[in-house]
Amino acid sequence: MKPCCSGCGCCIPRSEPDLILRRMSEENPTVATLRLVFHEPCKDAALEQATSEATPALWVMSHRHVHAEAN
Repeated sequence: MKPCCSGCGCCIPRSEPDLILRRMSEENPTVATLRLVFHEPCKDAALEQATSEATPALWVMSHRHVHAEAN
């Protein structure tokens, strides 16, 4: 199953790099309570998502870079 971008709603092929945004639990910061996937061009939507909430939360963003030749 291909993940869909949380910014634009389009599916992300495995051959494209993507950004993964995880909101960490307040009780246990090693556990993610929310996982969102974004295209690289939608990184502004990812940053807006992380900064839009009224209550501060710990967000972790990771960049998954995959070479198309590897697939």
